[in-house]
Amino acid sequence: MRKVVLTLTMTLDGFFCGPNGELDWMSQAPDQELNDDMVTFFQGVDDGFIGYPTASGMIPYWLGVAQNPAASKEERAIAQAVNRLHAFILSNKEEKLAWENTELLVVKSDDELIETVQKIKQKPGRALGVPGGIRTAQTFVRLGLVDEYVLAVHPVTIGQGQSLFTSRVNLDLVSVKTYRSGVMRAHYRPR
Repeated sequence: MRKVVLTLTMTLDGFFCGPNGELDWMSQAPDQELNDDMVTFFQGVDDGFIGYPTASGMIPYWLGVAQNPAASKEERAIAQAVNRLHAFILSNKEEKLAWENTELLVVKSDDELIETVQKIKQKPGRALGVPGGIRTAQTFVRLGLVDEYVLAVHPVTIGQGQSLFTSRVNLDLVSVKTYRSGVMRAHYRPR
């Protein structure tokens, strides 16, 4: 059975973004090793679950980076890895998808989402990613759909914002890696 692996960037005090969606806290220090590990992560998953609002910004952004001659080699490497994923776009209503390699999953309840994810996990392939979108990530955590967490913890605190975890989740540490930029990648499995 395939695993669902949630990957998310967060602050040291556990926030994905500020109270109004701010992401200005993310480390801007170049870190080739961190970039390489992000590319490797995305190359290890075949498909990703993304909420429609996040997909509406994320997919066009990475498609644009891939086509931008001014983008750095590192940015293009991440874009290529992200853009090759088959994206399951989650919505509670019909949406028109304008992107290749995407599939709309209309789920109107927690039970429908659980059933849909379980069916997809049964299909052949590598891991299934949850690469972003705080509401989708929170829902996957709340419903116990995450088999592994890969969290990039940046050395900054913001004091308030939107957190991945909205209730207690007990985790076992699989591995941890620190980077020159001060970012720490922590890999966990739920108990």
